[in-house]
Amino acid sequence: MQVSIARITELTGVSKRRVYAYKKTAIQRGYDPAVDSKILLKYVEDAPKSGRPIKATNEVKSQVVQVLKKNSTTRQLSTLAISQIVAKIGTVISARTVWNILNSLGYSPCKPTTKPGLTTEAKALRLKWCLEHAHWTLEDWKNVIWSDETSVTMGSQRGRIRVWRLSSEAYQHHCVRHRWKGFKEFMFWGCFSYDKKGPCHIWEEETKKEKKEADKWLNVRNEEFEPIKKLEWELTTGMRRLRATRNNPGKKPTWKWNKDNGKLERNSKGGIDWYRYHRVILEKKLIPFAKECQKDRPKTIIQDDNASAHRHWYHEHMFDIWKVEKLLWPPNSPDLNAIEPPWFYMKKLHLKHS
Repeated sequence: MQVSIARITELTGVSKRRVYAYKKTAIQRGYDPAVDSKILLKYVEDAPKSGRPIKATNEVKSQVVQVLKKNSTTRQLSTLAISQIVAKIGTVISARTVWNILNSLGYSPCKPTTKPGLTTEAKALRLKWCLEHAHWTLEDWKNVIWSDETSVTMGSQRGRIRVWRLSSEAYQHHCVRHRWKGFKEFMFWGCFSYDKKGPCHIWEEETKKEKKEADKWLNVRNEEFEPIKKLEWELTTGMRRLRATRNNPGKKPTWKWNKDNGKLERNSKGGIDWYRYHRVILEKKLIPFAKECQKDRPKTIIQDDNASAHRHWYHEHMFDIWKVEKLLWPPNSPDLNAIEPPWFYMKKLHLKHS
């Protein structure tokens, strides 16, 4: 049954001219309407086109990915370096071809994920901590106050910045990075619990007045603690000498009021040390917030990492006085801290509105 050209156009929406062209092409390829009225697909499908052959074959793509995924060093190679390695294997391709291949496979240049470096001892302590808290329920975690500091840069941005855009989008709002004369960098401290947002603090440089006040505060506290620490030293030293089976070599130990025996000193050259953390954060912000949380959750516990400014013996002494419990924390484990993910979103929100 033959169908008229007009009927074909009506059914398919293809113009008469195009239908005639298809029929002409079919006849040139061996179609004979006297033998069979059906035009087979092979008579009208696109023929192989002339031009430069495609180099990005499946084999070449496999070679590019193999080079890229070899180790951590090859992950950082440029497209030019990858093309040179692939050329040594036997296929000469350009850096642009490598870029197109990686892009088609879903790869894109990104900042490497940061992971804390861990020693064998640190890994063991992390595992121990996780096993000890594996049975904690949501109600247990609701009692924890999470706290930490993060570095903030205003008026600039750290690291290499990349945006995906068209050539016509150079001045599109989302493709523009504002540059200001000068920028400010500071440390930001914050805390929160399950259902309460805690206080925060922006660290500024310590003034001369604050340093003088610190010296006075240290003198008062050292006068108070020296007799206490001396008594502890005498008891510890006396017990150690009683357990000795023979006389220890050297001079008989004598009391010295120094840092090793508990004297409060500040050795840091500016920045955030144990004293500033205690006076600014613990006394005025974190402990009062913990006391407020204890009204609704008597088992409130403070999470505090092992930064040098956080683990001074004086902090432990004051935690005992304030009757606030502190969550034991494994070393070098920021990824376990619930406050780490919000930092990213807070900085992202800041950039969005800057």
